[in-house]
Amino acid sequence: MITKEQLIEDIKSIDDFQSLEKVHQLIEQLKQQKLKKPTLMSQLRSIEKINAPSDFAENIDAYLNGEKQF
Repeated sequence: MITKEQLIEDIKSIDDFQSLEKVHQLIEQLKQQKLKKPTLMSQLRSIEKINAPSDFAENIDAYLNGEKQF
């Protein structure tokens, strides 16, 4: 497993500016990915289809309390 110290040493060994810039951009991308948590709405949009009986919406209480079964 790689450690932060190993990464720092590897970065210190890079001499040219372009490579350092690429490393910096990659780190920024990784930070942004970590910060972006999916919102509830984006998670709900990913649901393609709900498998339920045709009267599920009308009788949701009966399904939830066990009066009706799938």
